Amino acid sequence: MPFDTTYHIQAANGNITYTVKKPGGIDTTIFLGPDHVPSDIDSSLAGADSLFRIVQQSFPLNQAESEYKSRSGDSYVPLFLFLTLLIGAAYIRFRQNMRTGHLDNESLLGDEDNTQSKKKKNYLTYYGDQLNIADEKLNSILSKRFPYFSALNSEHKEKFLHRLRNFMSDKTFKIHNDTGFVEMPVLISAAAIQLTFGLSKYLLPYFQYIHVYPQEFMRSEPVLCLLEGNVSGHRINLSWKHFLEGYENPANGQNVGLHEMAHALYYQTFIVEENVDNGFRNQYDEYLAGGNKVYEAERSAKGGLYSEYGEQNPQEFWAESIELFFEKPVAMQAAYPELYESLKQLLNQDPVNKISMVR
Repeated sequence: MPFDTTYHIQAANGNITYTVKKPGGIDTTIFLGPDHVPSDIDSSLAGADSLFRIVQQSFPLNQAESEYKSRSGDSYVPLFLFLTLLIGAAYIRFRQNMRTGHLDNESLLGDEDNTQSKKKKNYLTYYGDQLNIADEKLNSILSKRFPYFSALNSEHKEKFLHRLRNFMSDKTFKIHNDTGFVEMPVLISAAAIQLTFGLSKYLLPYFQYIHVYPQEFMRSEPVLCLLEGNVSGHRINLSWKHFLEGYENPANGQNVGLHEMAHALYYQTFIVEENVDNGFRNQYDEYLAGGNKVYEAERSAKGGLYSEYGEQNPQEFWAESIELFFEKPVAMQAAYPELYESLKQLLNQDPVNKISMVR
């Protein structure tokens, strides 16, 4: 599965760190502190919710905080207790599966294709092709919460809405909560259209499903970790809390929606190699030439624009470059003019001059 990340899970107080690793992953720190239980536990791990509630009663946990860049922290939860409870929960699940006559090996972020013998999910489903949202409503949502759309001229707004409807119709949205909002499919689709607005291909058809979680969500396979977003199988997975924060602060250089759409665009183009925008693919080498130099500069004492997370490997550097291109274009152009120019040509957009099409 592409772009999965390795995590060190640490608590706000204490000295214990629970480390989960995946070969080729990236170390990231997650903080857990008083009164917080991760809201979305892998349904394939029966008893996991009980596990965290037991841990919470013994060692109160707080609102989980996570950023792209690494942080340091301490742990309340003794490692042996956590592992003991986790093994117990897994054993309970195994016994339940044996009683039902099958083993459900689906991970929280697993592929959605194999639907046989799947346990019923606790989420809402929005089929994009059945969402008949009036133009007036779309305009209202985007004008209120999507600064990129507000800056477009009338012609480009019409084009944006057309593409947004097509993208939304092509997807199935799974809301992992007992309530959902029409803003969810609209704004998440808008993030994809923002990234691809200057390209001829924009549907990202390989990614059929978009899963939306209230906040950080847990994945149990292949490793246990908390995520704000990722791309896995045919799925784009996002924390709604962090997605909204990205557009509420449009100039801080952090936007999980753009970040994950950048991963999806790369995967659609260079891994799947279907429905490829040839202009993007042909221009990507020029981005790499300048990007590699900046990547090395940022990893040395000469850098400063990118976070530690973005400096971990070229894929995260690519996704963070997209965040900075749209959210801090002036700073990027001043620090790395060649990189900014290559991204401008690659995406056929110029955020510094508020131009959506440059060729």
